Amino acid sequence: MVEVRGKSPSPAVPGRAKRRSSLVNSRVAAALIVAFVLAGCGGPSGVSASSVGVDSGYGTRTVTDCTGTKSTFTAAPKRVAAVTTSVLEFLLALGLKDKIVGVQAVAPGAFPADLQQIADRMPKLGGEYVPGNFVPVQREQLLSANPDFVVGGWPSNFDATKGALTQAELAQRGLKSYFALSASCARTTPVTDLSAVYQDIENYGTIFDVKGAADAMVSKMKNTVGRVQDKVKHAVRPKVFSYSWEDGGAGNAYAVGNQNLSNAIISQAGGKNIFDDVNAVYGDVGWEQVVARNPDVIVLEVFGKRTQAEFDQVITTAENFFTGNPALRNVTAVRNRKFIPVLAETYYLGGTRNADAVESLAKALHPDAFE
Repeated sequence: MVEVRGKSPSPAVPGRAKRRSSLVNSRVAAALIVAFVLAGCGGPSGVSASSVGVDSGYGTRTVTDCTGTKSTFTAAPKRVAAVTTSVLEFLLALGLKDKIVGVQAVAPGAFPADLQQIADRMPKLGGEYVPGNFVPVQREQLLSANPDFVVGGWPSNFDATKGALTQAELAQRGLKSYFALSASCARTTPVTDLSAVYQDIENYGTIFDVKGAADAMVSKMKNTVGRVQDKVKHAVRPKVFSYSWEDGGAGNAYAVGNQNLSNAIISQAGGKNIFDDVNAVYGDVGWEQVVARNPDVIVLEVFGKRTQAEFDQVITTAENFFTGNPALRNVTAVRNRKFIPVLAETYYLGGTRNADAVESLAKALHPDAFE
């Protein structure tokens, strides 16, 4: 039995990974293989309602986010705060950089090179990037940017107990907000496709009046995924275990459940997540359960790095753990050294490169189908 994370540990399940709390209740890709990786608020602290304005040609538009929060717009936002980098890639790719007034610190190598340069120059709301530091943008920092729209993707982004402003508090100040569907949105059903990603893109197109660009982005992604699925539809699905050494792993076992976006990446690439029966984003397991499910492939999620050498070092560390652990040596993936590195930022949360991730992982799982 796999225990859903966030519940009290079971004595029968040792070696639990300690993941950030925002991922426990809710947490593809481009499974980019290593070579691909580098290739208004009335009041003194907000924007007054009159400064947001009304665009007579814009009309009235309403969108609904992950939490069910409905926001109605009569003009496109002009001062946007992106309080997590998982939503920033969408906004930059849609050409909205001039509307962004502040961002959470961005990891080096998290985005494609052109977008990374833009992101690195943007005003930071949370200081410089520190690996493993998941403190949300604090309310004072956020309000200092004087935003009229706040976009997040993790529960902690709007968690008052962690120093952030809740969506209700933002609304009280006249500020609209959006909790993305494709980052760490709590779900009740398995994630088996990229529909949440497409919906986020379409919502941004609606909000910012860039429907043409959003539609084109979605269409391109759907075409990529469709092309991949045509190639792998008759292939035998290898069993896949997905693991991040950096983000809570470090030798501890955990399950990537069926509510994690990477479950969809694996499935659409022609694989089978070995923990696709875990009805959660993440679940607590022991290594004996990984051994029992005997994956054919281990996907190693690695966060963006400044250099290829830094990226490769994380891969080496993780591989050495698996190959050097006597309890895991007979797992098929370990015995055959079938490790597939992916860029984490493209794999476990929504982004513009998710379809490319599907294709990259499919090529690694089914190379013969792409000859």
